[in-house]
Amino acid sequence: MDRRKAKATDMNRKSMTPDSWCCIDCGINTAPGILNWKQMENALKVSVLTGNDNIGTMTFNECTEVYDVKDMIWKAADMELTGGCLCIGCLEKRLGRMLTPKDFKRNDPFAALPGTERLLTRRFGPLEEE
Repeated sequence: MDRRKAKATDMNRKSMTPDSWCCIDCGINTAPGILNWKQMENALKVSVLTGNDNIGTMTFNECTEVYDVKDMIWKAADMELTGGCLCIGCLEKRLGRMLTPKDFKRNDPFAALPGTERLLTRRFGPLEEE
């Protein structure tokens, strides 16, 4: 694979798996139970060396705040596209308003995952009482 292709592949992986899942403003881990970029890279190396396809268990639960908003929302928050993570509270503080379902990308690959109540409320609207 030539260097340009390898760099593009690296950028694609890094855009989905950041160096850290911690909010760059407040430090809260937005994805406890999920490997960061370096951990993923190491797990994949071990997997290749051992021939074991299992890179470990990753969990998504009510503490997870992993999402993908439209690029214009991210830029309005003064963020580079691969500039790290923000929890919902810090993103809203930077924007000066609450997020709405229209702020999230239509093809958000994280939309089917569980998440915090505030993330789910912003992404889908008010949650119904059981």
